[in-house]
Amino acid sequence: MVGELMLHKFGAELTDMMVECFQGIKTEQLHRVMEKGYLGSPETVIIHMGTNDLRTTRNLDFVLGEVCALVAMAKR
Repeated sequence: MVGELMLHKFGAELTDMMVECFQGIKTEQLHRVMEKGYLGSPETVIIHMGTNDLRTTRNLDFVLGEVCALVAMAKR
């Protein structure tokens, strides 16, 4: 599970789940983190993103495009 800081409470009781959360991260920044391979190669990825982006931009289509790009990268 990867995404914004609010994820820090999830998965604590599960030993087979890795939770990586980043305070204030935006979709573009997470894209770079995933691109560099910092998260390894998990079998399943859950992405929780977008709320930090919406604070600075009101363009929902742009934010959705960025999130879709993250999903495409996770699939690769």
